[in-house]
Amino acid sequence: MKLEPNSKKSTRHLDFGCGANPRNPFQANELITVDIQNHSNQVPTHKIEPGSQLPFDNETFDYISAYDVLEHLSREAPNNLFIYYMNELHRVLRPGGIAVFVFPSFPHRDAFSDPTHVNFITSKSVDFFTNNQIRTTRPYEGILTNYSVIRNSKLRRWKRWVYDSQLFNTEEELTVRRKISLMKRTALRAVFPQHRIWILTKNF
Repeated sequence: MKLEPNSKKSTRHLDFGCGANPRNPFQANELITVDIQNHSNQVPTHKIEPGSQLPFDNETFDYISAYDVLEHLSREAPNNLFIYYMNELHRVLRPGGIAVFVFPSFPHRDAFSDPTHVNFITSKSVDFFTNNQIRTTRPYEGILTNYSVIRNSKLRRWKRWVYDSQLFNTEEELTVRRKISLMKRTALRAVFPQHRIWILTKNF
């Protein structure tokens, strides 16, 4: 399935855990960002506390994204933040909407080397959030999502999904040195992919 920017007149995108570089990979008309701290972005950030509900109504967004966020969400009981925010992002996404998740994937060393990484995700983890895992009696371990998988693969096209999707370039990124660095990094990651990308769609 080829994914292109939506041609609808008005679309909304939520970038969850936006950091200092909000991303809008589908070129939605409106970009909304959420993070646990405020950043000096041109797009105002909705600041939330870890474990708090997203401040949006059900089915608000056409697209959502989370770049290098899932690996920071703890699975520890009783507040499994990984499941909680997968549920929350699913809640605010409209049926038929698209979600993009990018994260360092097991068993690559980058999944473990950062001491703030507390959630180790494999290629099979997505199965728990798709319609294959929907229970008729009760949700499995509180998982309420009902996605279908468009893509679940190692991320090689960094220019398409990461670098080109940054909405705002800093002065540093405009330098020749920075551009050369990004080109080298893109080539290296294409040959030795360390991240995985999930592209999911919310079932009707």
